[in-house]
Amino acid sequence: MSEHRRYVVGIDGGGTKTHALIVGQDGAVFAEHSGGPSQIQTFGVKLVAASLFDLIRECCKKADCEHENLQSVVMGIAGAGRASDRAELSDTLRALSLRKKFPLKNITIETDARIALEAAFAGEPGVVAIAGTGSIALYRTEDGKLLRSGGWGKIIGDEGSGYNIAKDALGAVMRQFDGRGEKTELTKKAFAHYDISSHDELIAKIYHEKVDIASFTPKVFEAVVERDRVAHMILLKNATELAELVRVLIMQVRPKKKLPVALMGGLLESENPYSKIVKEKIISSLPNILIQKPKFSSAFGAAIIGLNAFR
Repeated sequence: MSEHRRYVVGIDGGGTKTHALIVGQDGAVFAEHSGGPSQIQTFGVKLVAASLFDLIRECCKKADCEHENLQSVVMGIAGAGRASDRAELSDTLRALSLRKKFPLKNITIETDARIALEAAFAGEPGVVAIAGTGSIALYRTEDGKLLRSGGWGKIIGDEGSGYNIAKDALGAVMRQFDGRGEKTELTKKAFAHYDISSHDELIAKIYHEKVDIASFTPKVFEAVVERDRVAHMILLKNATELAELVRVLIMQVRPKKKLPVALMGGLLESENPYSKIVKEKIISSLPNILIQKPKFSSAFGAAIIGLNAFR
């Protein structure tokens, strides 16, 4: 390895998994590695910092990169919307790297939405609608302004997200139990998913054991494929909410020409019943847009920010 070679690490940290890659100054990817979730509100700064450090060091090891050759680390982290949270994570990670004798310099922490926008359009105007465990929409306008909608967390926001879909589905299970809702296959699927046999056990799992709510989302998709009407209505409701995040952004600017929209995040980048409904809903409600695939992965979007800072 040349001692003059410089590298940038880009990281996409979500509520379910974290993807890291290391690139050279020409943008060539030398190595990548994946790990567990890095949502700081759920897992705490110390735990997330330790997980991120391990990912960075693993990428560097694969690329035969010493810390002296690591020019910068840029990461988009779910739940890192507040400047104070970003500063705390950066400080904790820097201190940890010093203790581990692999000091990191030039750490930049962005939101996961910000790096997704960079990945989707590489600096050009456009809108990203993101739905994974959480949800948000971000719009870079023609004049470079950044507008956002949603992304306010699972308690007061994240409409159209995996968490919201699963929460609505488990709510439907309880409505059926009360006699307030239609019969649904979601009940049987919830019992199997959480390894329980009664509604009381489901309540205990949710409120006392604090099980992963969003992990139930794929079972809702299964129910839709099996033609469960309740499950279908849940996806339709959440798709409408997600389309609304995009609509309110576009209405602020009312672009003169067709605007590119990229659908990103774990729920939208794969082919599934929900991504299909979301795409149809956005196209039908917003005729002056063009759905397009993102140009790069979100982790590479983080790396682009790092590379641009040193040019």
